[in-house]
Amino acid sequence: MLATVLLRLGALGVPVSNDPTSTDMYLLNFAVNKTIDHIKNQTNLSAVPEGLTHIAIDMAVGEFLYAKKSMGLLDVSSLDFSTATKRVKDGDTDVEFLVDAKSTPEANFYAFLNYLQHNDTDFVKYRVLSW
Repeated sequence: MLATVLLRLGALGVPVSNDPTSTDMYLLNFAVNKTIDHIKNQTNLSAVPEGLTHIAIDMAVGEFLYAKKSMGLLDVSSLDFSTATKRVKDGDTDVEFLVDAKSTPEANFYAFLNYLQHNDTDFVKYRVLSW
């Protein structure tokens, strides 16, 4: 999953150092493991179900970005959120943007984080009873 998270970050234009001893890789590994543990704890499963893979990737990206921002290692003004959309409707073409173009970069960043981090309702289908 780590490789896919790196690809997702690259697609979002977020620079990440691939050096295994870098702070980025430590934070990234931590974010991936935290996300996996969270999903397994919420579903009572021993592995992340295939249907939650993309959600797990986005959650790990959100966790990584939040950690970098909290540590002062990420300049959100350098990120481009102009292409982020929340909803696209095909009939009569209706596009709703995830972020407000008039908002500050900081507000856009936190709106995007909220989108990435999902909530536990995504896990309902996969929950099993545990004794």
